[in-house]
Amino acid sequence: MPFSFLSSCLTTAARISSDGRAVLGLVLATSALSAAESPALKAAKTQFLKTLLTESQVLTDQYDRALTKLELELAASADYEEARLVQQRREELKAIFSQSGSAPIQGIPLAPDKAKLSGTAEVSDDTLTGWRSASSLAEWQSLRITPGSYFLELEANLSPLAATTSSSRFIPQEKASFSFYEVSLLPGALENRRSFDIPMNADEESFSPVRIGPISFTRSPVTLRLVPATGYPANQVQLRNIQLTPVKETSIQAASLPEDIDTLEQAKSRLVTELERAQKTALSSYEAKLSEIGKASPELKEAAATETKRLLNLQQKDPAKPNENLLYRMLTRLGNTAGFEDIENAQLISDEQLTGDHFNIEHEGKKILIRLLWVQCAPLDSKSEQTNAFAKHFSIDPDDAPAMGRSAREFTLGYLDGKPLRLLLRPNVDKDGSRPALVFLSDVGLYQNVLVDHGLAAVHAPMKDDLRGTLEKGLISNLMDRETAAKKRKSGAWALKEERP
Repeated sequence: MPFSFLSSCLTTAARISSDGRAVLGLVLATSALSAAESPALKAAKTQFLKTLLTESQVLTDQYDRALTKLELELAASADYEEARLVQQRREELKAIFSQSGSAPIQGIPLAPDKAKLSGTAEVSDDTLTGWRSASSLAEWQSLRITPGSYFLELEANLSPLAATTSSSRFIPQEKASFSFYEVSLLPGALENRRSFDIPMNADEESFSPVRIGPISFTRSPVTLRLVPATGYPANQVQLRNIQLTPVKETSIQAASLPEDIDTLEQAKSRLVTELERAQKTALSSYEAKLSEIGKASPELKEAAATETKRLLNLQQKDPAKPNENLLYRMLTRLGNTAGFEDIENAQLISDEQLTGDHFNIEHEGKKILIRLLWVQCAPLDSKSEQTNAFAKHFSIDPDDAPAMGRSAREFTLGYLDGKPLRLLLRPNVDKDGSRPALVFLSDVGLYQNVLVDHGLAAVHAPMKDDLRGTLEKGLISNLMDRETAAKKRKSGAWALKEERP
């Protein structure tokens, strides 16, 4: 039975962990933030983690290319043991970025809030808009980029302004023309100028994907500029999700190494040095932002000071893990599992309270009743209020629900009994005394996924406004995809689904 990307990430993180405790590893290294934090601190922390990843990505891409070259040369010289070590290092790098939501060689974002704007161009909700005058422009200065070929990709919307907001002298245009180019007088820059058109959309909510290029860059850093061909005073022009995406080659194009070919350890050392230099700006910016929050909001002064102290502590290397890099520490400990209590090596208790989605666990001598988050198994009692809800979800006869409840109970007992469990517990307690929880197994991942795969549980996703971060959004989206697949396979309760005329 295939498992999802998130589950496989959990397994990968477990394999590369030196102490065996990173079962969730970098999958949990997201900006999932506690609801108790203030919006200002949430926004500052989210932006910091995003910047940290962006600043590290380009350098790691270069390092990955160098390792590719080194691996091929070592293999060619029959030094297979050293080549294997290099390969493992590349896999570790790939795991770090893929499981934190930002993979090397996946694209360089051109964030609207990082652009220098002129004319009527402005930023609104991560979207570049305005563009009413021909003198408008957006410019990304000193952007670090790996030399190579890229596509400019974005989503665009062109729609007419309402009659009440545009002068009768101006007529909405049917298309908007833009140019994108490298700002430089150096050789090759002129060839990087590209023009493109944006067609009229049905409404201001409809966006069209646009791809321009390829564009070849031979140096780094570069300054890039986006300008309109003319002003569009009677139109609304919106540009979002702007990024440079590397052109995929049919064969490996590894970066050339210096003449004095590095060993693996020398390459590692260079990466650490360069990463620390690149991340210094992000760290300083985040510290300054925390200081501003503390001064502007006296009630948040203590929280901002605590966050600053934690940031400084994270920059101190752990003697027990001398090779752990700063990016890993920041992602796994700063964004990690805020909003949850994280416990390991818990054990299932087989007792009368055990059902498919409710059961007791024992951890460090304490007994805790838990409820699996976002899923619901059929109740054992046919008179339960949840029976009809379960039957309606699967379109089955309510009389069949208790049998599915008993199947789910036996399945949970057989699957979890005797296995070490890792749990993320919500701090709140339900009316029946249970605590909502995410349950993970080291070789599988999220246990909720397993129940849904077998058609033994219904997915009950919370309202979007109740989601607390990227972690939960990703896990819930994965659960819903699994339920769709289980329904197509007619697994479990889906096989009992009543035929509709």
